[in-house]
Amino acid sequence: MAKIVCIVLAGIVIVAIVTACRPSPSPSWRPLPDILPELPPIVMTSNDGHTMAIGIDGTLWAEGINLAGQLGDGSTLTRWFFDQVGTDTWMSVGVGSNRTVAVRADGTLWAWGLYPNAWFNSLGDGTNVGSSVPIQIGADIDWVMVAVGQFHNVALKVDGTLWAWGSNGQGQLGNGNFGSEFRSLVPTQIGTDTDWAYVSAGHTHTLAIKTDGSLWGWGANENGQLGNGTWVRQSAPVRIGIHYDWVNIDAGNSHSIGIRADGSLWAWGSNWSGALGIGTRYGKNVPMRVGTHADWVDATAGMNYTLGVRADGSLWVWGSTSSLRFRTINGYFAVPSQIHPYEYWASVSAGDSRVFAITEDGRIHRLGGGE
Repeated sequence: MAKIVCIVLAGIVIVAIVTACRPSPSPSWRPLPDILPELPPIVMTSNDGHTMAIGIDGTLWAEGINLAGQLGDGSTLTRWFFDQVGTDTWMSVGVGSNRTVAVRADGTLWAWGLYPNAWFNSLGDGTNVGSSVPIQIGADIDWVMVAVGQFHNVALKVDGTLWAWGSNGQGQLGNGNFGSEFRSLVPTQIGTDTDWAYVSAGHTHTLAIKTDGSLWGWGANENGQLGNGTWVRQSAPVRIGIHYDWVNIDAGNSHSIGIRADGSLWAWGSNWSGALGIGTRYGKNVPMRVGTHADWVDATAGMNYTLGVRADGSLWVWGSTSSLRFRTINGYFAVPSQIHPYEYWASVSAGDSRVFAITEDGRIHRLGGGE
């Protein structure tokens, strides 16, 4: 059956058409993890502390650590079950360290969470003061997408301009400078280009796709996570490779992944745990193809592992498995290995060590991390 699947990977809404039948059993099967309360989501995003989801009706839901008010419910009480946040409707959401940033259905930008006096970061309101309820960032009504990294934030407007704020120690804001003195407390435009289409914020690096399908990156690069053939950090967007057919990207902690229009999956950056899925544990500073399959529809980069979903609804993992709810003999997979084959999977979202996956019928499963 055909299904439109949308998910946020580090703050990016990904849309794919999944057409397949239920996969057959595999030797890599493990007992299915706990099923969370039923919530049919169209957007889900997770970091190492909390998870946000947008339902089919646009309602916003949250679970996880809440010590900084990052769940947006007006409290600082942690909870390990999804509960609705307010009554507004939303279209994009991203989570980072102790904070959440989201775009409402009316195109306004909102943020909440953040520990008080976090001088290196900001919700985007011009201060470093946090909030346990959503506060509006500026007055613009043309925001369409938000991506949230560890301590920086990037958002896309209807006109194709890209904006960033927060920490800039590695140049992840793309403003041409490095260092905390060049952080921004309010959204600030990245260059003058008006053809940005898609963005993902990693730990301290940022990746983005332009309307022509070209791939760009900036920020930290000590592990080659930018994919531009060097190990040198960049303070402004640089072109990655020569291809014009990138459709999906996810910037992780120290590695990155992307899907091209032909359904092929590519990975680059840190690989000590096998997170690139290329059969070795050597890092790469250019995109490397993961296997030969050309039917990948979704993928997410965790701290030192990767998960992906293929068009037949099968779920695959590679890299370190220490954060997931099963173990391997040597603690990692060097190439993609299928897990939980008795479910038909639609999408997956990972933080540093928290993993959630959504089945075709809209059920959310926690595969790793959490309480």
